[in-house]
Amino acid sequence: LRSVIGAQLGGSMDLGWREKLLMQLRLGWSHEYADVARPVTATLAGAPAMPFTTFGVAPQRDGVVLGLSANTAIAEATSIYLRYEGNISGQDSAHALTAGVRMTW
Repeated sequence: LRSVIGAQLGGSMDLGWREKLLMQLRLGWSHEYADVARPVTATLAGAPAMPFTTFGVAPQRDGVVLGLSANTAIAEATSIYLRYEGNISGQDSAHALTAGVRMTW
């Protein structure tokens, strides 16, 4: 059970293009309330009667949630976007960078 508390700011900038550049910034603190131990129990295909359990490194309970996105229209019903999302917690981190074109009809 994970909760996030934070803020999201958004705005637009006129860069002289067809449309304004829309930007958003997210910053938050996350906390995991559930048990962070995540054992995995599995069996091998050749020995289904002999299950085994492995324990990985438990993730940290507290972390930082980051987000940044930008998008703008480049033509009628067509826009481009760039988005970054990150979760940073102790020695663990997860980052995602997404870019794309959105077309509506």
